[in-house]
Amino acid sequence: MKTQVHIEHISDAVYPQWDERTCYAPSKEYPEFASKNTDMALSHDNQIYDMVRNTLAALDMDKEHFGSDCWNPFSEFISKGDTVLVKPNMVCHVNGDPRYGMDCLVTHPAIVRSIIDYVALALNGSGRIILADAPVQSCDFKILVQELHYDKIVDYFLKQGICVELVDLRKLQGENKDSAQEAVNLTAADDDVEIMLGKDSAFCFKEYKDVTVEKFRVTNYLPEHMEKYHKGDKHSYSVAKAVIEADVIINLPKPKTHRKAGLTASLKNMVGCVARKECLPHHTKGSKMEQGDEYLKRSFFKKCRTELEEKRDRLEAAGRRKQKLFPILGVLLYKTARLMQADAYTEGSWYGNDTIWRTICDICRVVMYADKKGIMTSDCQRRMFILADMIVAGEGEGPLCPQPKPLGILVGGWEQIAVDTAISALMGFSAEKVPSIANAGSGINYKLPKSDIKVSSNQSVFHDKNITEIRKWAEPFIPTSGWSQWLQEETL
Repeated sequence: MKTQVHIEHISDAVYPQWDERTCYAPSKEYPEFASKNTDMALSHDNQIYDMVRNTLAALDMDKEHFGSDCWNPFSEFISKGDTVLVKPNMVCHVNGDPRYGMDCLVTHPAIVRSIIDYVALALNGSGRIILADAPVQSCDFKILVQELHYDKIVDYFLKQGICVELVDLRKLQGENKDSAQEAVNLTAADDDVEIMLGKDSAFCFKEYKDVTVEKFRVTNYLPEHMEKYHKGDKHSYSVAKAVIEADVIINLPKPKTHRKAGLTASLKNMVGCVARKECLPHHTKGSKMEQGDEYLKRSFFKKCRTELEEKRDRLEAAGRRKQKLFPILGVLLYKTARLMQADAYTEGSWYGNDTIWRTICDICRVVMYADKKGIMTSDCQRRMFILADMIVAGEGEGPLCPQPKPLGILVGGWEQIAVDTAISALMGFSAEKVPSIANAGSGINYKLPKSDIKVSSNQSVFHDKNITEIRKWAEPFIPTSGWSQWLQEETL
């Protein structure tokens, strides 16, 4: 397993402006494309493409041919005839905080465009390229695709004779009526495969044996739907067939803070491979004293609020109109709880969440170890390359309401734990305090001691430095409110 991580840093780097004529093309003619894209219109200024290319080169991909017309960075990684899944972080079609835009919310399409160029170079007219994600239930995929110009990018590649399949991996999505989230409807986006982990699940670890799976919850989904996937020692996940069919995954996360997981990077990005989100435990109902992790202290009023929200979900799932009184009552119950000196945490959105990291680890195991029939194996079934978009990252109340944190950084590598450990350091956080990173090497997944991570960079401040030194460089991100106390404690 390659444990090198490369940090490409240009402090004043900015995303290129959209130009339908160039579709985020490079701003110079690189030798590797000179004879293959003779009609490529060059962009006026696209330093992001340069940074992507520099990252691939710095990771010694096809090192002997770099600078020549034979350079093919993915040639040892992607074989002709492979199915390649390009997996950006699409999340939603709008930032939940209207003050901020999309740059800190989603992987920028300029990075996706450049990566697909090199994937197509390696495939050389063979195989499949699938560009896909499963955003949140309420995301309007059509608006997202149009706002980010993915439809135009796909058309561009088609004109070059390169077929890129743009797929919404969700089997369930929200129906928006009058700007309000209402019914949940089936879509025919893609087939899904139910993959059984059973006792190999992170939910079967010893310290978790007394927790009842009937208390697993994911907001806006009915608990009884989750019981199909999690009951007793049964733990399974509904994964999009396009993921299972892939030979290679290009993982393109948008690092940002996360209300339930602390932060989201390459590990959390794999949750977007799941077709049915009702199989994803996000928190466990009740307080810590009640073997839950929804909040810290017992609270009658918070318990009532949870029951109220579940009743609302059932009414809406049954086709009843949106209950306008329910959100008001929910706020009143929460405020009453706070007046009674209850803690401020709700819905598992705090550092005590002991559920979501297990789900993340389970999904990463499934994505890497399930064969093309959906059977778990002990051998890695797919190859992965990671390129994290931190040109503008997200801080504050992520993942849906982040505010921009411009860094001018791309982080590349092959090993998820190594890349996410570096990303955590760049955010000013200790990876040991982010459960999805700290526990990702457990079970049948690969184990990577932090000391094995080798960091390279175009900047001396990062090059050949250890994780502690990188963390000292960072201007710490603002965590979400529920993680602030935990992540900002000094652990060096």
